[in-house]
Amino acid sequence: MTASSPIDSMLQDLDEILVQAHGCLSDPAKLAAPMATLENFIETRFAEMKTAVTDGGMSGDQRLHLAACMDKLIDLQAKTQARLQWFDALGADLAEMVDRG
Repeated sequence: MTASSPIDSMLQDLDEILVQAHGCLSDPAKLAAPMATLENFIETRFAEMKTAVTDGGMSGDQRLHLAACMDKLIDLQAKTQARLQWFDALGADLAEMVDRG
């Protein structure tokens, strides 16, 4: 496989989206755009990637790149989930203060 294969291109695009999303974790307003891009990538290109892998297989380097993307995706999920839990806890604390007030 060459560096410009469809699988390499899709993995590079996915990697760039995940890096951009990680860079916006501290700013929820900015995070919305890369998350929408990630969702669009999955909706439009994931089936294409699966077909390319089925048809041509993956090289060792491509498997490593995919594994690195999976690690970034798992980390992104954990960090966004932690942020949501923090906001849920804050909301519960504020609601309790309002009820007591």
